[in-house]
Amino acid sequence: MLKNRVMTALILAPLAVLAVLLLPLDGFAALWGAVILIAAWEWTDLSGLEGVPSRAAAVGVVLAVLLTLRYSAVHWAPSVLPGWFYWPVVGWWFLCGLAFRQFPEKLLQLPYPRGVKLAVGGLVLISAWALMVWLRVNFGPLQVLYLVVLVWVADAAAYFIGKRWGNTKLSEHISPGKTVEGAYGALLGATLFAVAVGLAFRFEAIQVADFAFLSLLTVMASICGDLLESLAKRVRGVKDSSAMLPGHGGLLDRIDSLLAAVAVFYAGSLALGIFLDLDATATPLDLGHSQDIAPLEEPESAGGMPSPPPGPMDAGSSPPSR
Repeated sequence: MLKNRVMTALILAPLAVLAVLLLPLDGFAALWGAVILIAAWEWTDLSGLEGVPSRAAAVGVVLAVLLTLRYSAVHWAPSVLPGWFYWPVVGWWFLCGLAFRQFPEKLLQLPYPRGVKLAVGGLVLISAWALMVWLRVNFGPLQVLYLVVLVWVADAAAYFIGKRWGNTKLSEHISPGKTVEGAYGALLGATLFAVAVGLAFRFEAIQVADFAFLSLLTVMASICGDLLESLAKRVRGVKDSSAMLPGHGGLLDRIDSLLAAVAVFYAGSLALGIFLDLDATATPLDLGHSQDIAPLEEPESAGGMPSPPPGPMDAGSSPPSR
């Protein structure tokens, strides 16, 4: 099992890094959208939806929403995502964390209508697509890469520390394999990684502390994402969302943590103005007062007539500069 996990990770990790760093904005949005659609297909099975036509129709709805968000972005989110979009998502994951900690047994006993399960999965996946794409739009590929690697580091630390020292179950009824020690290992790994990255980008001490704190909150949210999918699998009575990835299960099993983490990381990056930059003098960016992210205006065409405004994912758009 471990060998398969390592081999799959060694193949997928470099591809993921290259995709984040090298793909143009629309290419990144399309690839992340494809990942979300595969995860949606797996979620339809966890929701108890049967039959290829029914499952395909559900995935089609997700695709339609993604396309609508993409091509109407200039009207509802021309620069940063509006707070009404991402703060409720952050609140959702906060409530999930409370529920998983306070009454995990009751969560397994509740009746979950198929429509509710489909709606929850759809909202989680769609919001994660938008948040990840706008993280790339507003902050650039390095910010996205940091988030992805942060979740990898936390997952790896939780796995190995939990396997070596884990005794106390984190949420035994929902995910018997997860331990409190593993969770602390994830938080420790995240802290060390965040401090190292903050120092590498020459943040001041208080900025490193803020960055580490945001990374801790992000990893806590990632654990909630993992537990939500574990709950769905327990209710469905399956071990993995699919057998797509050897040693890892399904694609949803690999991105469940990321689906929750991106909400907290995006909101926190905006709130704290943290912007990763290769500039040696980089300091956190105050997005709230930056002129670089002012709402897009309709440029004048050569003939004097207004031309269609570019969306935030159009070629030529870039993350705010310093």
